[in-house]
Amino acid sequence: MIKSVNTCLNCESLESALNCSKHNLSVQIDNVCDDHSIKKAFSKMSDCLSCLNFKKNNCPHPESAKDGMLCFSWTSY
Repeated sequence: MIKSVNTCLNCESLESALNCSKHNLSVQIDNVCDDHSIKKAFSKMSDCLSCLNFKKNNCPHPESAKDGMLCFSWTSY
């Protein structure tokens, strides 16, 4: 059975370049800690089309943002 785990990859403290904003350090995608806070809205359906920043001035990657693309700056509505 395949299960989701609470790694840094699905933590709301993860920023671009795999930096943890809570601990101010670089992490690996398979790291996890006791302060993990899961991105409840983050799922396989989380792509540019479902991002609050899509086609807006605060999108960090406006040139590459498109259907199916996902980045670490994805924000739910």
